[in-house]
Amino acid sequence: MNKQEYMRRAYSLLRSFLQCSYVEFCEKTSVHMEQIDEWIYVFLFYPIVNGLERGILLVYDQDQVIADLSFMHGSLDDVLKKESVYDAITLDSDWSNLEYYTLCHYYFPDLAYPYCQSKKEETFFGEVIFFTNAYVTKSYRQKGIFFSMLDISKEMVCRQIKTSCILYAVFALDPDIPCYGPDTTPEPYYYSMKDEPARLRNKSILEKRGYIGVRLEDEEENDGSKLWYALLKEQEQIVEVDVV
Repeated sequence: MNKQEYMRRAYSLLRSFLQCSYVEFCEKTSVHMEQIDEWIYVFLFYPIVNGLERGILLVYDQDQVIADLSFMHGSLDDVLKKESVYDAITLDSDWSNLEYYTLCHYYFPDLAYPYCQSKKEETFFGEVIFFTNAYVTKSYRQKGIFFSMLDISKEMVCRQIKTSCILYAVFALDPDIPCYGPDTTPEPYYYSMKDEPARLRNKSILEKRGYIGVRLEDEEENDGSKLWYALLKEQEQIVEVDVV
C-alpha cells in the first residue's frame, strides 16, 4: 500500500476519535512511514492547541493493524506555562490529568501547581511526552514492536531539535483495551485490582528502557486503576528523520 492508502485506512480506524472529515484530517496531519522488519510503522501527528500536538503510531502487518501507540507532546516550557496546553492535557482523560500531575509532582515539586496559573515566569527547557495509549496484539508480542514504537516516537518528538534536549516522558500503567484485530472483545471492560499483575508487568517492561515506576495515593474509586505510572528523564542526542 502507498501513503494515501495507509492514510485512508488510518482515518477509517480513527474517525470516531478524530471527529473531522477526511479532507480536514489530511490537511492537518503530517505523516512519516518506516519499515522495520516486515512491519510498516505509520506515524501521524497533528496540532491539538498552540504548543501541543498529538502523535498516533499504527503498525501494520500488510493491511492489518497489529499495534498502536499515541501520545501528546509539547515543549516543557509550553506544557508548564500555557493554560490552554494544561487544559487540553488534563481534560483529555483522567489518566492524562494524573500524568500531568505526576510529572510536576516528581520532577518539579517546588513549583506552584498548576504553574500556568501562577504569576511567575521562569523559562524551562526540554520536551515532554504524555503517552495516552499503547497496545500490541498478543500474537505479535516479544518481537520488539513496542520498543520500536518508543524509539520512533522519541525521534519524531525531537525532530525539530537541532542538537540535544532533555526528554521527559510519562506512561499510565493500566492495561490498554484492544479496539482492533483478534484481541477485540465485545464485552465492556472494567478496571480492578485484578489488573495489578498487568500493571506491574508494564512497569517492568518500561524499566528496561530507563523508566522508574511510581504509585500514587489510592483514589476514591479504590478499583486499582489510575494509580501506577512510569516516568523518564533523559538526555536525547538528535537523529535526523526524513518525513515522507
